[in-house]
Amino acid sequence: MLFSHDGIHDSQTHLASPSYFYEQLRRELSLAARTHKPVALVKILFDNPETDQVRAHDILHFSYELTQLTRKEECVGRLGVNEVVIILRDGHSNAEKFVQRLLHSTSLTVDHSLQIKVSQVYGEENEDSLHLLSRLDRAELISR
Repeated sequence: MLFSHDGIHDSQTHLASPSYFYEQLRRELSLAARTHKPVALVKILFDNPETDQVRAHDILHFSYELTQLTRKEECVGRLGVNEVVIILRDGHSNAEKFVQRLLHSTSLTVDHSLQIKVSQVYGEENEDSLHLLSRLDRAELISR
């Protein structure tokens, strides 16, 4: 993965770079502590089960379609080659609907060549970003 010169975006997908994503997560957790509206994190893993390799144009298509399904205030970070994580404000009221939208979206699968798996966690009071991300890594992945 390469990052743009501004260090904020992944140069291939234009999603948030890991360093920018982690900074945004710290900010959102601070805001959630003040407003008492916990954030939710949604992780999406995507792969091509037939070839075990995702093509560059599939990654681009997936990333574009994902930005169409998210709101501007939601931070979408590309944290791995085939992994994105989304920060949702006021997670309890937004996350379940959003996950269902992701799982039912046919546009993300790039003509059914990609398998999409999704997991989610809600921030707990006074939880730091590292602990929240660790829980997200251990959360069960759901696919269609």
